[in-house]
Amino acid sequence: MRKRGFVIALGRGKPLLQFAFALSQRIEARFVSWEVSWDAPFLVGKRVATSLIPRVFAHPFLCIAEDHAFTGGVVAGLRRIWSFFPYLCVLDAHLDLFSSASLSFPIHRGNFLAYLLEREKFPEDRLLVCSDVASLGTLEERIAALSPGLLYLSWDMDFGFPEVAHFPGKAVHGCLEDFFARLALCCRKNGLRFLGGDLVELNPRKVKDPYELARQVSRCLVPFLAKEGCW
Repeated sequence: MRKRGFVIALGRGKPLLQFAFALSQRIEARFVSWEVSWDAPFLVGKRVATSLIPRVFAHPFLCIAEDHAFTGGVVAGLRRIWSFFPYLCVLDAHLDLFSSASLSFPIHRGNFLAYLLEREKFPEDRLLVCSDVASLGTLEERIAALSPGLLYLSWDMDFGFPEVAHFPGKAVHGCLEDFFARLALCCRKNGLRFLGGDLVELNPRKVKDPYELARQVSRCLVPFLAKEGCW
């Protein structure tokens, strides 16, 4: 079986690695594991972006990370290399509009939205945010008004999988497959190419069955991966 695309596990712990590996098998991707220090999650994201650039146009990628600040680093890294911003679609039940510098609170040591909008001058019209499955119609309207471009998807696990998230949300995975199918179709119709993305804030201590979780997540992502014709 030829492996196409990449699933990159950034972190430690057997459940997280098992989930990431199982997900790579489900979507026929190469599995890569990196042990990283989360003292500077934005910097970690930039380093990952730099490493992926040579291959990113050929095959989409998916990063598994606990800290959502990682997203800000990846998007900033992509922008600095390409000199343009991709569209950023954030699925997050809480929107993570808070942060802490404390080492005892590692998941939000950096507000990635503020980092992108203020420090990196990320244009607001390229930011798409959805915090509830019921808001899909509004998100589709936003996408329909956009120019064609590249899409980076950041999926906080509190959106749909509260049982394995650091901070549980309200959207449950029973309705997620239809949500992702519609979202992927809308992106395809309007010329948004899926570049890659991340799954963040997965709490490894809450993962009881990493293989079943990988099955459920992969079924949600298939419409995005299949639309590129390269997975």
